[in-house]
Order: sequence, then C-alpha cells, then structure tokens
Amino acid sequence: MKLYVCTDHDRHWPTGVASVIIAKNENEAKELLNKALVRHGLKPYDEKPYVLHKVSQNKPKAIILYDGDY
Repeated sequence: MKLYVCTDHDRHWPTGVASVIIAKNENEAKELLNKALVRHGLKPYDEKPYVLHKVSQNKPKAIILYDGDY
C-alpha cells in the first residue's frame, strides 16, 4: 500500500484542507478521495482538480499538512 496526501481539494470554507489516502496506486487513491469528497458534499477531481502527493515511507519523518498560514 502507498500513502498519499492532498491539501488542495474542494472545501466548504476558505481555509486549508488536508486529506490522507492509503491505496495501492494513485488511481485508487483518487477514486477513494473522490468518493469521500462526495460523501462530504464536496466536488470530486473532475469538477475541481487536485494534486495527490505520494509520501515516501523509506525513513522516519513528520509532515505538517496545514499549519494555518496562508
């Protein structure tokens, strides 16, 4: 399984967003995130494109997805 993060998908309010997706590949990650977005009343990739970032799991790390600064 691979780990992906997304910080630019559709949102309800003009604040940051951050989602974590665990999937076999990027296509599955996008499908899973699209379904989750729609369940939350948000637009999927086809209506509001976003970028998935694959997170390497080769070494320990901390990733700040959103620190509140725009």
